Amino acid sequence: MKVLKVGIIGPTNIKKLSKLTNRSIDFFVERAEEVGKILAELGCELWVNGDKGMAYNVALSYKRNNGKKVVVLYPKKGIPWPKEHVDPYIKNMDKIRKEPNWFWANYNVTAIPDICICVGLSAGTLCELAYIKWNCKLRRGNLKKLIAIKELMRDGKLPPEIEVDIKKVLIYINRAEDLENIFKKYRKSDGSFSLF
Repeated sequence: MKVLKVGIIGPTNIKKLSKLTNRSIDFFVERAEEVGKILAELGCELWVNGDKGMAYNVALSYKRNNGKKVVVLYPKKGIPWPKEHVDPYIKNMDKIRKEPNWFWANYNVTAIPDICICVGLSAGTLCELAYIKWNCKLRRGNLKKLIAIKELMRDGKLPPEIEVDIKKVLIYINRAEDLENIFKKYRKSDGSFSLF
């Protein structure tokens, strides 16, 4: 049976996310921890970019809850942006997948996994959503579904300019805890997922 690969996209700056949504930093950290715990229990493989923030907190929780494997995408070259600031966030993960540069790291976290989970919005997350949009339109990449958690977004939705183009792969859930129900609903008796 193929291991389900799950990519995480979301803000690196939880403090900014907190200000924009009028929710506490602790709220976002707790939600990230819940997502990580659920994904560890599912036995999937977790894919994240090397950096601080929501994806890092999901990965830490996943590891604490005995998740099988965290793959961190890391740029070989700091092009077009520096990369040294992410070094502390890739330690103690299971596999570092070196990508040519930042474009490929950000692109592949949405193109290689079977599903992605959006744990909040930021400028970087909007770029990753744009990659999903173009891959949907041009039938590229492996992504089957994008799960967006409403409670982690300022207006509870993705921007309509993106949403309209990815609606065939988009699933909204209200809360982080609802992630478990989505996977239960589509899990087959052999452990694979009919949704994906």
